[in-house]
Amino acid sequence: MNKIGTISLSVLLLASMFLPCFVVAPVTAQTPEPIKVGVFAPFTTAGLSFYAPWTKQGFELGMVYATTEMGYDNENKTEAGRPYEIHYYDTQGSASGVTSLVTSAIETDGIDILVGGTYSGIAAAIAPIAEEYKKIYFITPAADASLTAANFNPYIFRIARNNWQDAYAGVTYAMDYLNYTKFGFLACDYSFGYSGVDSMKTVIQEKGGSVISIQYAPLTATDFSPYITNLKNADAAYDIEYLFIIWAGNFAYLYGDLATYDLASDMEISGACIDILSMNVIEGSLTPPATYVGSTGLCLYGYQLPDNEVNDWMVAEHVTRNIQPDLPYFTFNAPELFTASAFATAQFLVNVTNAVPDLDTNLMINHLESNLTIDCPKGPTFLRPDDHQGLAEMYIAEAWRDNVTGSETEGFIIAKLVETLDRFDVAPPIASGYTPGGFAPATTPPLVLDPLTLTLIAGAGIAVIVIIGVVWFRKK
Repeated sequence: MNKIGTISLSVLLLASMFLPCFVVAPVTAQTPEPIKVGVFAPFTTAGLSFYAPWTKQGFELGMVYATTEMGYDNENKTEAGRPYEIHYYDTQGSASGVTSLVTSAIETDGIDILVGGTYSGIAAAIAPIAEEYKKIYFITPAADASLTAANFNPYIFRIARNNWQDAYAGVTYAMDYLNYTKFGFLACDYSFGYSGVDSMKTVIQEKGGSVISIQYAPLTATDFSPYITNLKNADAAYDIEYLFIIWAGNFAYLYGDLATYDLASDMEISGACIDILSMNVIEGSLTPPATYVGSTGLCLYGYQLPDNEVNDWMVAEHVTRNIQPDLPYFTFNAPELFTASAFATAQFLVNVTNAVPDLDTNLMINHLESNLTIDCPKGPTFLRPDDHQGLAEMYIAEAWRDNVTGSETEGFIIAKLVETLDRFDVAPPIASGYTPGGFAPATTPPLVLDPLTLTLIAGAGIAVIVIIGVVWFRKK
């Protein structure tokens, strides 16, 4: 083969190495894949169904706020343009039925991130499924402390409070403000009640107090006379000074029987500013002069308690957007007990999905374990890496009748602030046995080169070809 032919062949062979740099695939407009979020709540469960719309209200408002007011500007989408697609699933309050519900949501509907689990038993059933499928699971508002302690798994995150935060707030008021030292409990007979009693009992004993009697009643109970009788007998023998009530759902039967048997004449019954609905239902069950007005104690949220811009936005937009009118639930346009925690959950979800747009689960865990603090309706909220538990302020509040003309809750009993408790003063003990920061990326990210880099590589390749050709020609 002559010299020119050899050079030509060599040049062609070398050029073929760089030819792909100039090949540009046709660009077609594609709709970004949605991020599918599954929200699990008891929409049709007797006694708990009012918790579901509060979660829905808060979560959807939180998604709007987070995608428009937290440095992003792409409502209900990531900054990269991936839309959030929210699917709601009715758990019907069934821990046994939720397993197939969540599994189907993941396998059939393609859910990427799990949210909810109002009832602690349901949250406990969802948690191992999240671990099995390696899906991030934001618990809200289930409060059983064991979910981020003994039963922890690294896919669980809870921005909402847990029983320990209730315990520190409630016991602080009873012992430091009221100076009581001898206590009784009337609690619901399931994990939320057990965890609540355990955490409060621990704090009481740490402060030098004692627990005289603990009574557990089924969540479906309509007759509380046996439990009240046991408390009266324990009081006669050992003098119970203060009764803590740890309950969820319908309070009417409970407080009706407490009034009927006049337990308040034997011991002080713990005050607490719970949800607007329950406080007014309790008031309606009492015979005057008995009243819930003036009841003072722990409060995890009331819409007039926090003093910050995020809560102000949520309260105003709750009226303006009215995502789900909740007139049947007595709450009108005011955010309710679990609205704020669902809102804050959405904020953290938006934060992590913008930080890790491809939803690599391990990278998402690493990001959520990076000492995140986000300004939420309950003020700056810190996500503790050690157990994935959110830390936010708690409150001591007094129940009062809203007499402000034109208020969304005019004429109804709501919470009035007595004191704000610092988020770190009510922080639960760390009991997860977990060391954060150990998750590596699930896959090695592919090398992505931008057009300018490709052009430079191609240019360098051509220069190399020319130089080799010249050198070779001269040698020949």
